[in-house]
Amino acid sequence: MREAYNMFKDGGDPEKLVTSFSNGQENEYFYASLYAGLFYESQNEPDAAKLHVIAACRSPYGTRSDDYMASVAKVHCVCRNWS
Repeated sequence: MREAYNMFKDGGDPEKLVTSFSNGQENEYFYASLYAGLFYESQNEPDAAKLHVIAACRSPYGTRSDDYMASVAKVHCVCRNWS
C-alpha cells in the first residue's frame, strides 16, 4: 500500500487514507485503518490511534482473516487495553 508508505515517509492525512479505501476491498479498508492508527500512534495521538486500530479489528477482514497483520492489530489492542 504505497499510500500508507508515503504517509509515513512524507507526512500526510490518515483520514484521507482511510476515506480513499472505505469503499474498496475488505482488506484495503482494514490496512488503511490499521496504518492510520499506527500513524496516529507515532504522532502521540492515542485517541485517534485507538479509533482506527479498533476499526481495523472490527472490520469484516479483521474479524475473519487469518492474516498475520490482523493478529498484529488484535494484539496491539490487547497491549493497549483497548476493547
